[in-house]
Order: sequence, then C-alpha cells, then structure tokens
Amino acid sequence: MAELPSGLLEACLVLGASSDKLQEIYQQSKLKELPLLEAEVLQVHAPPFVSKETNSSQAIGPAFSRVQRRKSFIKKKRRDRSVEASANGEPANRVEAASTTEDISVPKDLDLIALPQLCFPGGLQLANEQKEDCYHFLVFTDLFGNRTHGVVVQYYRAVQESSIQNGHRWISSKSNIYAPFAVCVISKFPYYNALRDCLSCLLVQLRPGRQSDFEEKIKEFSAKLSLVPIPPPGQLHVSFSLRPLQVVLPSREEQDRPVIDIDLHLPLLCFTHPTLLQVLSCLLQEQRLVLFSLTLVAESLLLYLQPLCWQQPYVPVLARGMLDFLMAPTAFLMGCHISHFEEVAAETEDLILVNIDDGNIQSSLSETIELPAIPLAAADSFTSRAECLQLHYDLELCHLGTGTDANELRCQRREWQRRLNTQIQNIALELVVNVFRGVQDFLNYEHRVFNSEEFLRTREVTDQPFYKKVLDTHIFHSFLRDRLSRKMDAFTRMELNTRNHVYRNRAMTESPRRPQLSELSRGGLSRGGYSSYASPEDRLSRRLGASLPNL
Repeated sequence: MAELPSGLLEACLVLGASSDKLQEIYQQSKLKELPLLEAEVLQVHAPPFVSKETNSSQAIGPAFSRVQRRKSFIKKKRRDRSVEASANGEPANRVEAASTTEDISVPKDLDLIALPQLCFPGGLQLANEQKEDCYHFLVFTDLFGNRTHGVVVQYYRAVQESSIQNGHRWISSKSNIYAPFAVCVISKFPYYNALRDCLSCLLVQLRPGRQSDFEEKIKEFSAKLSLVPIPPPGQLHVSFSLRPLQVVLPSREEQDRPVIDIDLHLPLLCFTHPTLLQVLSCLLQEQRLVLFSLTLVAESLLLYLQPLCWQQPYVPVLARGMLDFLMAPTAFLMGCHISHFEEVAAETEDLILVNIDDGNIQSSLSETIELPAIPLAAADSFTSRAECLQLHYDLELCHLGTGTDANELRCQRREWQRRLNTQIQNIALELVVNVFRGVQDFLNYEHRVFNSEEFLRTREVTDQPFYKKVLDTHIFHSFLRDRLSRKMDAFTRMELNTRNHVYRNRAMTESPRRPQLSELSRGGLSRGGYSSYASPEDRLSRRLGASLPNL
C-alpha cells in the first residue's frame, strides 16, 4: 500500500517534574529557597493514534509505514482504586495505588534522554508566583544531517496538595508554589510560527480545564495536528482552524527551496549591516560560532546563505549541562543563554561569540575579529539594498484603520511578512551570487574538477584571503558538487539572469585597451569576460585546484 502523506506532527511531549516530587516539595512549604528540580518526560503522544488491538483487528498496519521506524516508550500510569475493608461495604481508610504501564511508539530518532534538558535549558525552577508563558525553538540533527524541528512552551501551574478520602480525590485550592511544565511539539518541517500558534491555542484550552482532563486534551490536540497535511511546493497553502485562531502553513515556493515560516528580518533588527556581514563571513569560513541566544536568528542566518547548506554540527540551544560541547575542536554553530557569556568567553579559546542582545560580535580572546571580510563589492551591494527595506510593521499600519477581527489582522501581518521575506531572500541570494560569481567558468565537468588557482587569480588581491579560506570548507564543497552536477537552482538562475548585466557594467567602467602579447599568447580573452585566464572548458591547467575526491 502507498505511504501516508507527511503530517505536521511527529510527536508531542509533556515534560516537567514528577507529581511525587512536587507533592514532597509542597509538604515542605516552609522552605526558604525553592530547589532546582530535574525534569523528566511525563507524556508522549505520537501518530498513528491507533491502539495495537485496533491496528491488528482492522489490518491497517501497513498503511502506517512510519511505525516501522519507531521505538517504544514505556509510560507509567497511576490509577487510584479504593480497597474495601469489610463485607458491609464501608470503605477503608487505606487506599492502594495500582500502577499500570502503556507501550507508546515514538520516532526512533527522538532522544528522550536529552530532551528534558533542551526543554528546560536553564533548569526546572519552581516559583512563588505565576509567570508568563515562554516559548523557545529547537533543532535536532541526526547523523546524516537530517533536521527535525521543535517548538516548546513553558507555562506555570499551581502545585496543589492531592489526597484521597472515602474513595474520592481531594485537591487543595490554595497554593503559593508554581511549577513549570513544558509542551514540546516536534515536526519534520520548520513551521515555527504555525506551531507556536498551535501551542498558544492549546494553552487557552488547558487553563480553564481540570487537571484530570489534562492528558486527554493533549492527546486530542496531538491527534488533530497529525492529520494536518503539508502543502506541496507552489502557491497552495494549508489553513486550518484551531480555536480561537486560524493557523496557516505556507508552502515552499519551489522544490529546491526551504519552507520559510519565520521572520527573516530578525537579524537585520539585531545587527548593523557591517556586523551582519561579519557574522555571515564567519559562517562561510566555517568558524566555531556561539550565538547568545534566539534560535530563530540562527535559522534566519542559515537561510541567508541558501543555496549553500551548513554542513557542520548545529545546536541552536545548549542546556546548562551541555556547555562542554563548546570544547569540540571542529567547526560548529551553537547557541546558549546570555547568562553563560562570561563563562564561555573565559574558559573556551578560539570561539566567535555573537551577542544577539547587544548586536555585536567578538572572539573569546579579544573584542575584535581577525578574519577576512566578505568581498567589498558584494558587501556594498548587499548594504545598499538592505538599507531600502521597510523592517517595521507599525509604519505599515499608520495609514490603516484599527482592525477588530483578530484573524484578519493576523492575515494582514502574514502577507506583509511574506513580501518582506521574499525581498530579503532575493537580497541574500544576490549576495551569495556576487561572492561566488564565475565559479562555473572554472569547472571541468568531464573530470569533475574545479580549478581553484585560476579562480583565485581573477579575484581582487584584497579579497583573496577570504576566498582561500572559503574554498577549503565543507559548505563550499557541497555547493561545488551541485555546480558540477549542473543543478538548476535559485543560484544558477540568478547568476545566468544577471551575468550579462554584470559583464556589461564591467566593460563600461574599465578603460578599454588592446590585449597584451602575453595575453594573446595564452589564447586571448575568455568568453566569460576575464582577461587573465582561458576557460577550463577549452584546456586543463597543469595543476588542478582543490576539490573533494567524490565530486
């Protein structure tokens, strides 16, 4: 049978402190300082939402092909039952709690051991007062580079004393202790804004409900999301109602382009243009970068580099107990809370520290970065175009009336964001094209070789240190493989569309002169417009440039 189409939800989990531990803390209400507790997985809900008995009796197992790659999570469920003490039917004062287990299938690539730390990166801290809900975003990467995305909401619930009398559960209504719980929604697709909207709707349903209905509401919420299909590439979006909001899943524009469901202008709000270009330069040179903090900014930065794909370890949120990962000798992109800035800067060498809150970048050794900058011409073009962007939605609203329909207002905001995202994608793509323009002129498709030495000779002398570093990176080698495979992606299309314009501008700005005899002896001007090399399509250099063995 055919495989089911991909749904939005991969898994939904509830994490927090165990009820036994919370009751123990509640009994010690005279504690001067509330302790830091250890989080654990309390609930797991994953499709298909079909019991094993139903699955086997109706013979629908093969349709749910994803079951084959799932592992088991044994969830302990406690149920209270009264024990009769005598034959006259009077209940006894003693109540016995019987525990049963339920076997739940979860995605096999989901690490349930590390997840509690990632959902509570600062630890599970009790509070004496109600706190605001807090959202953050996760990215999981497997050994093959495949990414899974998560959205987490932390919300606080009053810790209530629970006891059983005469066969009935009794819950105290007075409490001055609040415990954080996390609901984590995991998807194969980076629908960050949509999943955040879904969790916002879930909290609206959870707050007025009884705690006894909590698990059933989470399961119902998970089942609904698992039925939401992913839109195909093109102009068709998926919209569904999850009271009280209308949630929209935008489609990717083309098959080779990623899903965009974040605000791409966040880096432009956080950094000045020179600082942003410096961060992008560090990514292209595959440095060891640490971002403080904001996962969405890290995701936006990687999207700015499309179609180049980050090939190194990527963990946008490190928990307090994971800071040792920053000692890794390889290149990486990781993020942690700003409270760890001084500790990371003091104890770890040779790191690039990006402070998103302050909008600055420095190394762990000094306040300056001694790395080659992005080529000046490409940087100037990016800056001039980025300065023309309208980044503030409030200015868009100045000439509009006050809206009264929440969903209509959200629709207007999404449309404004979609237009802005498209503009930013084009500006970022133009930057990448300007940096790597002419690479295809130095490819030998028959031997799958890139002539790096000849390519470097055509670059400005001041830009050559940058290219020497970038040409040795995995991110460039992956990009080179696509060029040698003649991949017709967004880069290729823009490069072809703008090539004649660039060469025409070069011819107008450069003073015309007759070619020198040395140039004529090497075969004259090349068809690409450069005057110092002959195309590798016509001849091979005596020394072939850098390339991967399996290009």
